Amino acid sequence: MLVESKPKMLTIDLSRAGTASAYRGPDFRKPFARHFLEEYARQTKRMSDFPVFSGRYSTYAYLDETVQAVERMLTRIDVTAGTYYKSVRALFFHRPYHHMPISAMSFLYVRGLARSNHHIDELTEVCKMAGVAVEDVLAETKSNPDLFARVLEGKAEEDPYPATGKAAGALRRFPEFNNLLSEKMGLGGELVKDLGNLYSAALPAWIAAGMESAYHQDIELAGSSMVMVGYGSGDAAESIPMTAVPGWREAASKIRFEQALSSHRDLTQREYEMLHDGTTVKDTFVPADEFAILRVGDTYEASFQDLGVEYYGYVGSVPN
Repeated sequence: MLVESKPKMLTIDLSRAGTASAYRGPDFRKPFARHFLEEYARQTKRMSDFPVFSGRYSTYAYLDETVQAVERMLTRIDVTAGTYYKSVRALFFHRPYHHMPISAMSFLYVRGLARSNHHIDELTEVCKMAGVAVEDVLAETKSNPDLFARVLEGKAEEDPYPATGKAAGALRRFPEFNNLLSEKMGLGGELVKDLGNLYSAALPAWIAAGMESAYHQDIELAGSSMVMVGYGSGDAAESIPMTAVPGWREAASKIRFEQALSSHRDLTQREYEMLHDGTTVKDTFVPADEFAILRVGDTYEASFQDLGVEYYGYVGSVPN
């Protein structure tokens, strides 16, 4: 992602960005010592550098941080949630998998209803369908749970927002809300379904896919208000307003997101496991006209060490 003083595609407004940060302890860490623990070895078939991941706790951390960041942004913009969600052209979230941003948006929408005196009837209807009390949702909107303290108490898997979560689940069954999702989060949504969790690249990838989709669908975005919500797994989130600039179409035409994925190959389970084991799979991938890892160092001597170091280089066209 290129950031410059005179942007060719999007401007960002850091003066009205919303941020949130809180220590989450074990969420998405990579403790190296685990590889030497017998308990880890018994439950792991192969060496892995993937983070420690706890499904429910990580989901609660994501929702808590992203929601707080967006709500703080709305405070700085000085606009109500309902007004903003209806007026904004596109919402892009950090996207570890397809459903997570949808969960965040439904969670945000319920909290927006709870904070508005003009939408109590709508909130009551959603809560009724979810089987929760409006008062419980209102109380959770005002709460500020310490998720790491819950870990220390052995309560990591307890939902800090049970009523709001159920209401958000019920909201996703409303046609009106699904229309909102389609309108505000639809740009590039289908393209990024072909990606796994790209970690720090997940948000820029969705923005790229969204801008390319708008270009191909001949959607005019110049001057349109959008927002990107970034998330640093476990600890921090940022919600940043952005606006498409005149001439964005030329920049978007050069992204070629869909083209970059056009030469994919479907792997069998066996091939996938072999790649994770570091075993070469014949003809799985032949780089051409791009940078690639040419070799991995294997020297571990007193005079020089490059064990595990990746050596990159440019690979030209493969001759016919």
